[in-house]
Amino acid sequence: MTKTISSLHDAIRQRGFQAALVLIFNSFSWYFPLFILFTNQLNQLQLGYSQLIIIYGFHYAAVASSAFLGNRLGEKIGRNKLLSIWIILGVFSTALLLLSSSNIPVICAISILLGVSLGLGFPSCLAYFEDNLTSERKGMIGGVTFACTFVAITIVGVLTTITNFTTSIVGLSLWRLIGLLFFLFLKTDGNYTQTKVSYLNIFRERSFLLYFVPWTIFCVINFFQAPFFDTQLQRQYMDTNLSYMISLGEFGIGAISMVIGGYLSDKIGRKRLIIAAYALVGVGYALLSFASSSKLVFYSYVLLDGIAWGIFFLMFFLIVWGDLAQTRIKNRYYLLGAMPFILATYISPIVKPYVGKIPLFYAFSFASFFLFLAVIPLMVAPETLPEKVMKDQDLKSYAEKAIKQAQKETGKIQKKNSAKAEKENKKEKEEPEEPPEYEEARKLAEKYY
Repeated sequence: MTKTISSLHDAIRQRGFQAALVLIFNSFSWYFPLFILFTNQLNQLQLGYSQLIIIYGFHYAAVASSAFLGNRLGEKIGRNKLLSIWIILGVFSTALLLLSSSNIPVICAISILLGVSLGLGFPSCLAYFEDNLTSERKGMIGGVTFACTFVAITIVGVLTTITNFTTSIVGLSLWRLIGLLFFLFLKTDGNYTQTKVSYLNIFRERSFLLYFVPWTIFCVINFFQAPFFDTQLQRQYMDTNLSYMISLGEFGIGAISMVIGGYLSDKIGRKRLIIAAYALVGVGYALLSFASSSKLVFYSYVLLDGIAWGIFFLMFFLIVWGDLAQTRIKNRYYLLGAMPFILATYISPIVKPYVGKIPLFYAFSFASFFLFLAVIPLMVAPETLPEKVMKDQDLKSYAEKAIKQAQKETGKIQKKNSAKAEKENKKEKEEPEEPPEYEEARKLAEKYY
């Protein structure tokens, strides 16, 4: 643990890591609370189902398309310029939310702009962070960073609930502006020498697909199930809609699991940790399918889901795609890796009006079955933790065991010698001293004989 703390301290001292840390910390803690505020405003307008689907559709389409555009633009003008433009766009798009309107075209325009302000630089942001990490402690350092980010999301989210809409929007705009100023001050040369690879060739990689398919299944299942907690379950257990607070609670649980999971991923590898996370959330859904009326089961699922989400977020937003990319262009790996999460989010507003017609047993049984099914590709997937790191860890572990064994053997020998010396000293002390008469007789014998 001391070595881990030392590695984290060394990373923080590097200027490139400081800039990457500001990017991650500021971007995530800005966007997630902002999007929740935007959805709350839409709910207050009491728009129709088709109108909401159109608005959300424009948003997620803008996120996906702008991500591809941002990657192409970043390769032409440089990553630092792209990220600066991305943050500036975020400041203006946040401020535009103050122009609240019930006009559908205006709302669609704001929705598109918010999507672009996320997607344009999101893959480059993740790649920038990964490029400034060392592979030996990537999991732990990334886990601590993302954990602090999750805590920031929770704090910012709580602040938006206790302040009015205008104050929250102004605060988030200023927060994004602060992120821009810090990035401009700390940024380093962002031109890394990396091999170009096409999106099609990435999809042809067996190792990529073996992680991409389970991740896609999880995202689809998760966002399909989300409306059930917003409607049937939370009304049944808490008599009010507390989905926002539960989401914030899961962010806190996820933050803890990120730190632990990041540390373990550097020790035992990424693959086993991901499989364990799938097992956790699969068990949670299985319990809900058989005991959906139990509050204990419900809150147990929230705990398991929070732990699993912490691991998934760290592994599938940072670690795995960076490991698979190696020296190739990481932006493209991160873009494709983020697509399941971005596009699957659109499932929740589509499904929401129909959740009351689906029995909970069938919904959760369906989720549990497909999550356990998703583990199958992971069983044959290669470990993404670099082989050199694993060999170094094995060598260090062997050396540590050898040193401990040598110290143990040395201790035994020293103990044995100490016992022997003590025994001899004791024997010498126990030998009787010659009486004075024997000494006088010996002297007389030596004198006359």
